[in-house]
Amino acid sequence: MKKVEPNSIEAVILFILYICLQDGKITDKEVKELAITAPVLQKMYLDIFGEFIHLDLDRIINETFDFLLPQQEVFSNKKITAVEQDLFCSLLTDETTQDIALLASRNAAGADGLHKFENSKYQYWAGRWHAV
Repeated sequence: MKKVEPNSIEAVILFILYICLQDGKITDKEVKELAITAPVLQKMYLDIFGEFIHLDLDRIINETFDFLLPQQEVFSNKKITAVEQDLFCSLLTDETTQDIALLASRNAAGADGLHKFENSKYQYWAGRWHAV
């Protein structure tokens, strides 16, 4: 996986899969929901930032999935770690991007039923980013 730029669509996809991972797995339903949501993410970026994302979103989703899975223990703890805080505070700095990431992550994680650990991390970030 290449370097992820702050507030990029890659950063949003990383956050979405990170929330989905909190119950210990990223299910096919969650990945399918993210794939369905991906064109909406592209449209949001066009509407908000005025740029069309010419990327293969399926490839980005797969690369991000492959990046996260071996690090599952680092990213799926009951408590928010310094690694998580540092990563997502540096990658999602724009309020609008944070809102997009939160909305899409709740949607994808809820595809197979929002697990209490997924909801817990979602609530943490929503509170930190003043989205609740």
